[in-house]
Amino acid sequence: MKSTDQPRPQASSKELLVLATFASVAAQASAQSSAPAAKPQGPSKPDSSEMPDLVVEAERDRVLYNAQLLSPEKMTAPLLDTPQTFTVIPESVYKEQGARNLTDVLKNTPGITFNAGENGFGTDMSSFSMRGISTAGSIFYDGVRDSGSYSRDIFNVERVEVAKGPAADFGRGTAGGYVNIVTKTPLLDTFLSGTTSYAFDETDANGRFRNSIDYNQHIAGSPIEGTALRVNALFQEGGIAGRNYAEMNSWGIAPSLAFGLGTTSRAIFAFQHVEQNDIPDWGVPSGNSATGGGFDYVTRLGRDLYYGLSTDYDDSVSDAFLARFEHDLTPDITISNQTRIARTDRETEFTMPHSFNNATGTTVRQEHTKYDRDNFSLSNITGLTWTFNTGGIEHSLATGLEFMREESSSNRFGSTFRSTPSYAPIGNPAGFPPLTFGGTGDVTIDTAALYLYDTAKLNDQWQITGGFRAEYYEVELIDRNAAGVLGPNTYTSDDFTLGGKLGIVYKPAENGSIYGAAGISFLPPGSFLSNSDASRTGDNGFPGAGAGINSPGADPQYNLNYELGTKWDFCDGRISTTLAFFRTERHDVAITGRQHVNGVPTVPAQTMTGYHEQILQGVELGVAGKITDEWSIFGGMLWMDSERKVDAYWETARRLANAGDYTAQYSTFDGDELAFTPNFSANVWSTYDFPFGLTVGGGLQYVGSSYVGRPDDAERIIPNGRYGELPDYVTVNALVAYDVTENVTVRLNVDNVFDDVYAVSSNWSGVRSNLGPPRTYTISADWTF
Repeated sequence: MKSTDQPRPQASSKELLVLATFASVAAQASAQSSAPAAKPQGPSKPDSSEMPDLVVEAERDRVLYNAQLLSPEKMTAPLLDTPQTFTVIPESVYKEQGARNLTDVLKNTPGITFNAGENGFGTDMSSFSMRGISTAGSIFYDGVRDSGSYSRDIFNVERVEVAKGPAADFGRGTAGGYVNIVTKTPLLDTFLSGTTSYAFDETDANGRFRNSIDYNQHIAGSPIEGTALRVNALFQEGGIAGRNYAEMNSWGIAPSLAFGLGTTSRAIFAFQHVEQNDIPDWGVPSGNSATGGGFDYVTRLGRDLYYGLSTDYDDSVSDAFLARFEHDLTPDITISNQTRIARTDRETEFTMPHSFNNATGTTVRQEHTKYDRDNFSLSNITGLTWTFNTGGIEHSLATGLEFMREESSSNRFGSTFRSTPSYAPIGNPAGFPPLTFGGTGDVTIDTAALYLYDTAKLNDQWQITGGFRAEYYEVELIDRNAAGVLGPNTYTSDDFTLGGKLGIVYKPAENGSIYGAAGISFLPPGSFLSNSDASRTGDNGFPGAGAGINSPGADPQYNLNYELGTKWDFCDGRISTTLAFFRTERHDVAITGRQHVNGVPTVPAQTMTGYHEQILQGVELGVAGKITDEWSIFGGMLWMDSERKVDAYWETARRLANAGDYTAQYSTFDGDELAFTPNFSANVWSTYDFPFGLTVGGGLQYVGSSYVGRPDDAERIIPNGRYGELPDYVTVNALVAYDVTENVTVRLNVDNVFDDVYAVSSNWSGVRSNLGPPRTYTISADWTF
């Protein structure tokens, strides 16, 4: 076992392997430096007959920032003419930044906030909210919902598409939007590329090694025309920036094989396997308003102190298989069928700081629970795309059928307080009670859906884009206690929803559009498959299952989105800009409370279910592309107001249910902002290429202050200010890269240049916080042969 006061261990064999990769790249660079090498051609841009939803623009030029198309076939118009806010984050951006996982990538779009929830979110803040609304259940791989709370690495990711606002594109979803992760697939090209990096900081945290490889081979001699093989691989080992003792270790491999690329009949088979073996970190103690400490943690305690046990762990294994077939019936009609099977098993046991005493500067540990959950999904999508004319109107239509089964199985455990002020990692001393098994929780969701979307081009100036998704949804929840007896949260429920969107687009010029649009999506009760609390006991494991948001009698939430915006491409399409005004309304959001008459609780006590509304409105701007041939930029900015609308009866009912959440000063929450929802956030990343192989660049991220409290989907509402505010923060990052040869580029990234100490998130009462990384240095070698 490692200990914080032990000397650093010698490099492991895996670390030596990474260092050897560095050495081999350097040797190759040296060998080629004496003579100019022909610059390899990047992967060819796919023919229009290739898989449009899986094969995307493949140029690996690091300045290719602005996408022109969205990958899902349901998107029937180019991005310029799509009447909804989308942020498409290409690999060229997050590769320059040294990103490792989805959390890193999503820092490139405003309105994303990361959560330090009550359970299941150690190490990487893999849970996040979009425009103040939890998006844990709205993450998709290649258009298919990916359930589970775990860290998603991006070694096999071509780009990340972020849709803002509710829409029924992929079925049930929240008011904030969704994230679609587009994976890498074979191309008609041959190349071998990769990135080897080492990151470190000025704290006692362990260094971080990472090596990723991308190999693509066009098999020209195959008996099947258009055959290609692609293999992506990952190895990562080391610590967490700014956090002593914690670790993030993983490896993965993602082979894929395609047939018929560039022909009328195409098939692709892809597999991804990732294993993660981490020592989880739950951040630092921070005082809330009750202790008077606020978020002044660093003046009292070191920012890298670790509060877990040496026995803590966070292990996960994820596997996904995809098979897709496409056939062009005519040049204008394509039919496809895609099957995806995925499983994620995650087991973790972690300890966290709980209460910080501002007077003494001490804290206690709390063994929160053991998170033990398996997620499984099986989906099949049959789609048809058709371009045709009717009466002089050009149509681009997409329709299809989707079937999906999702399963989740959890072992559930209770929490245990462990009062010790020791800061060094320790084992499990005598007298510390073991974790208590509390039962199991199983969820099964079956979905059948029909969708149809169309873009009708009336003339050169006007077009209409819209469609619908009709979905039947059935959920079964089985709740058993430790003795195997069915609990009160066991139920079966089903719903039918009809969602969709409609937008009118006016094009004053070929390179611009002005649009107005509306969309609606639904979130039925029982969407537990991405719930962070699934391994807790009692109602904590399935929040709201008894009488609230996820009870069988609750009304489905419905989300409305209204958007007015404009999009313009400049410089011959090299740079894209967006501006959108939006209003999102979230209706039938459940709230529970105690029955009363004029503020006097009835006897016997009775819990009731009511509803309230949440309103989010604001303006979002975006820019992506090349200002000049040398100068690239990618950024966004969001101003937003959020508001709860709760009537007086339910305010009183809520206070009677949890009196400790309220004081005379903080007694009302009607009109409050949503917790952890900043009014303003912005990000920008920009690089400049000099003609002699030098690239300099950098970025800035700003996240405004927000109120600490319960998240948007919790029935237990905390008034604004009751537990203080999460302070705003700004970080500045820098980049210097040099092309050693036309095949090898060496990069230095310096993140958080000014070494600011800031909290990215906290739990609902602010007693513990997750800190952002300190000043961090990452040395990388990007190589292509």
